[in-house]
Amino acid sequence: MRDMRCGLILVGTELLSGATLDTNSLFMAEELNKYGIKIENKITVGDKLESIIEALKFLKGKSDLIILSGGLGPTDDDLTKVAISKFLNRKLVVNSEEEKEIKEKFKNIGIKFLNKNYKEVERPEGSISIKNDVGMAPAFYVDGVAAFPGVPRELYNMFPKFLKYYKENIVKEIDPIFIKDIIVFGMAESIIEEKIKDFFIEDGIEYEFLIKDYGILIRMQSVFSKKNTVEKIGEKIYNTIGEYIIGEDTQRLETRVIEFLKNQNKKLSVAESCSGGMLSDKFISVPGASQVFYEGLVTYDTKAKINRLNIPEYLVENYGVVSKEIAEKMVEGLKTDVGISITGIAGPLVTEDKPVGLVYIGIKNNDKIYSFEYNFKGNRDTIRRKSVNYALFELYKILKEDEKKGEYRRENKKK
Repeated sequence: MRDMRCGLILVGTELLSGATLDTNSLFMAEELNKYGIKIENKITVGDKLESIIEALKFLKGKSDLIILSGGLGPTDDDLTKVAISKFLNRKLVVNSEEEKEIKEKFKNIGIKFLNKNYKEVERPEGSISIKNDVGMAPAFYVDGVAAFPGVPRELYNMFPKFLKYYKENIVKEIDPIFIKDIIVFGMAESIIEEKIKDFFIEDGIEYEFLIKDYGILIRMQSVFSKKNTVEKIGEKIYNTIGEYIIGEDTQRLETRVIEFLKNQNKKLSVAESCSGGMLSDKFISVPGASQVFYEGLVTYDTKAKINRLNIPEYLVENYGVVSKEIAEKMVEGLKTDVGISITGIAGPLVTEDKPVGLVYIGIKNNDKIYSFEYNFKGNRDTIRRKSVNYALFELYKILKEDEKKGEYRRENKKK
C-alpha cells in the first residue's frame, strides 16, 4: 500500500478577494481522508487562464491526483476546462447524451438554453463524466485530473461519487487515513507540546495542534493500519494531561456537561450578564438539552439582578455588580440544583473603576456554591466567548468529580 498525494486548485477571483469563503476544500479534505488520499498542496487562483495552467504545471510532478473546483460554468471567465484542455493537450468535446440532458434541465426550470450553455457540458476528450444531480455542469476526470463546479451543493453531490469510482477503477490498494482528535482546555499549546512530543517517535504518525474557540485539538494522523499505535499514544496523553482533556472528536464542553447532568439526574439554570445569552445558547444548541436545561436568564441591568435573582441592594452598593459576591448571589437566586452565573466587564468602556476583561463566574452544585475570577484579554466579543467557555469548563470539572464519586458509590454498592 502506498501513500497517495493530492493537490487542490481552487479557481475563482472571489476566493482571492474575500467575497466568498472557501468551504469546498474542507469538505474535500474530509472525504479524501476516508480513502487514504492526503492533500499535500492547495492553490487558490483567480479566473485567469494562465494562472490555472501554471497551477496545473506546478502540481504535475508533486501529485498523483489533481482536483480543481470552480470555473466550469457558461460565462467568459469560466476557464477551467480550457486550461485543462491545453495542459493535457486534449480537445474539448460535447457528449450527445449530456447535451440532451442539460437541455432538458433548462426546459424543466423554464429557462432558455443559449449557445454559451454548451460550455457547461464540454469536457476533455477521453474523460469520464460524473453526473450532476443538483445542478447543470457535470464533473469529469481524465489523466489524473478531476474538475468540479465551485457551487458547494453540486460539489457535495458529485465528489463522493467520483471518489468511489477512483477507488474502484484507478487505485485499488489504498490504506485509509486515520485521524484522532483529543480536545484540551485550560492548558497552553507550548506546555502541551512539551508534555507529549516524545510520544511521537514512530515514522508515519503525525500530530498537530489546532486552536479552536472550544479548546486546543491535538490531532493525530496516520494510515488506518497504524490505528492501534495511535490509540496507544492517545492513552499516554490521557495519563499525562488527562485533567485538561474534555473529550474527543466532536465532543464539546457543553455536550459533556449535559451528559453529566443526565447521568446525575440534575437540572440546570443559567443567569447571565455580560455574556448576554451566549451561555444559554451553547446548551440549547445541543440535541436533547431540554432534558436538563430549565431556564436561562439574561439579567443585564442591575435592577434585573436585584428583582429577578433576589440580590440584596447593599451587596451591589458594597461590591458592585461585577464581583465575586454578586456572582455567588446570582446562582443562589436560580431554582435548580445546578446553576451558572456570569457577570463581568466586556468593554470597551470601563465601569465601576474595574478593568475591561474582569469576569466573575458563579457555580451552584446542590448546596455548594463556587466562584471564580478571570481577567480576559481581547475585544468585547472575545471576552464574552471566553467567559462562556471558562464557565463551562469550571462546571465540567465540578460535575466530572461528582461523576467519579458516583461511580465509586455504585461500585461499593455492588460489592
